[in-house]
Amino acid sequence: MTLYSSPVIIDTDPGIDDALALSLALASPQLDIKAITVVFGNSSIKDTTRNLLTLFDVIDKEIEYLKNTSPHNNDVHPEEWEKERRILLNRFEWSKPVVAIGADKPMKATEHLAVDFHGIDGFGQIHTTHPHYTPKDLKNLKSNRYEMSSRDAIDEILIQLKNSPPFTITIIALGPLTNLALAYEKDKRTFSRVKQIICLGGAINSPGNTTPCAEFNIYADPDAACILTEATKGFSPSVTIQNKIEMLHHRDHVPLHLTVLPINGIHLYIKVFTNHVTSLNTPLSVFVTAFMDYAFNKMRNYYGIYSLEMHDPVAVAFAIDILTNKSLVYTSEFVDMKIETQGIYTRGMTIVDSRPKPPSLNLETLERDFGIWGYLYATNVEIITSYDYKFFIGDFLKRVFNVDFFEY
Repeated sequence: MTLYSSPVIIDTDPGIDDALALSLALASPQLDIKAITVVFGNSSIKDTTRNLLTLFDVIDKEIEYLKNTSPHNNDVHPEEWEKERRILLNRFEWSKPVVAIGADKPMKATEHLAVDFHGIDGFGQIHTTHPHYTPKDLKNLKSNRYEMSSRDAIDEILIQLKNSPPFTITIIALGPLTNLALAYEKDKRTFSRVKQIICLGGAINSPGNTTPCAEFNIYADPDAACILTEATKGFSPSVTIQNKIEMLHHRDHVPLHLTVLPINGIHLYIKVFTNHVTSLNTPLSVFVTAFMDYAFNKMRNYYGIYSLEMHDPVAVAFAIDILTNKSLVYTSEFVDMKIETQGIYTRGMTIVDSRPKPPSLNLETLERDFGIWGYLYATNVEIITSYDYKFFIGDFLKRVFNVDFFEY
């Protein structure tokens, strides 16, 4: 941890783009990663857990490689190279998170995994095509990068929040929200100590990526998303931390600060990736290339484009910007949002009430929606309406792979 790092829990379902997002998070000194909690989603919980531990195993190999490598350019002064190498080695040593295994299915809905895109193993089939990447003994795998928790993800989230000062830990949610909703339902008072939940999810003012109206993370467990959304009722951004602490003395919970980053259109193009990452031939770059080739082929076959959407990595970059108070790079608004949990065609749809507010709230206006959607039931979810992604790809490549790429 560095002087200015923020404590976070990352809840994730690794996944191709999750692996990229986790690599970015682990290489970012702004984040003090207390725990990484795993959930089903892009594949089964068995596979998402295996994928996370595989990523850590590769990072171990990357660090060993960097310890023994030499500068590619003979003109580099030895002292400058040692300085550069220390920076590279430190990329993945800011935190030593706890890893906890979480939910293996949605709370109520029929299971839907993203194996059609990510492959049966969630990692582009590399455990079959590149079996040497799969750790031989996952149960006894040792690493200096993490510790396995004896608790499940739900209890680990709660213990991390309980053992930290209230309203200091932010949760970055990259997958279905099942672990978070189960933790909230189990102990609302303790879960309410979370500072903020930054969630990648929802298709708002854009088509969905799973159905015409639903984004995958919300679709995978709409009931979990609904629970967290409803838990924002009464939230006000003007309430101070001290006020919240006082509220917790008299209530069993306080309203949650839920920030939703809808799916975006930021792409990493195959030409950029090949020229800047594949050519590195380091343990991490070779590993990432193995599943990125699979993803690029899927994007070309499905959509006829030669790039990968970077939803999860952008969410991590956005979380870093929020936690470092870069308020000028994004805009947001607080809205009354609901999640469709039962629709045949609209499951997982995120619906925002954009109707004009009445000038006054009287009994007639409060009952206007017949108890289905009225002002008495309003949530208060923060929706990101714009985010300056201009330098994202360059920053991502520099932070994770230490390569320079400038977008014009």
